[in-house]
Amino acid sequence: MIDFSGMVLYLAVSAFTPGPNNLMCMYLGATYGLKGSRKFITASMASVFVKALLCGLLNVALASVIPTVVPVLKWVGAAYMLYLAWTMLKGGLKKEAVAEKRGESTYSAGILLQLLNMKSWISAISVFSVYVVPYTTALWAVLTGASVMLGLLIVASLCWCLFGRAIKDLYEKYRLPISVLMALSLVYCAVTAVL
Repeated sequence: MIDFSGMVLYLAVSAFTPGPNNLMCMYLGATYGLKGSRKFITASMASVFVKALLCGLLNVALASVIPTVVPVLKWVGAAYMLYLAWTMLKGGLKKEAVAEKRGESTYSAGILLQLLNMKSWISAISVFSVYVVPYTTALWAVLTGASVMLGLLIVASLCWCLFGRAIKDLYEKYRLPISVLMALSLVYCAVTAVL
């Protein structure tokens, strides 16, 4: 029988801890609010759901492929995180920012982040290889695992975005130091992704 309590706890910790998606949600929330972040969040969450389904359905095949792909994805993902950090830093230098012009809060940015986000890849692979596939390979179990992962990530992303929105006035007042702090957080994520 699937250990749902263990799976939910693992996914909750994974969903709410800082990572590239959560940091971007906080940044976008502080910069553009929830409404201005909706394209990024929608695309990011749709990508996570597809990723979770793929990892669940192809878990056995991925287990043999992942060891050769992970080193490459780690470096590509780390490079993208550094790009996001640079974007945040540049945003901190400007008085006003326009999300659509800079391409931060777009569908393609959300999809690209999740494509390269090693944290969510590892989380999706782990949840199925530890909590689902050892007990059942039934389609309902894969859909349940992907749905639980999606639900928790939606809540986490909205929380991080709303937290960013809550500190919007503070962010406007201290745009540069906060942007530097968030950019350094993403640099840390990039460094730990490849170590």
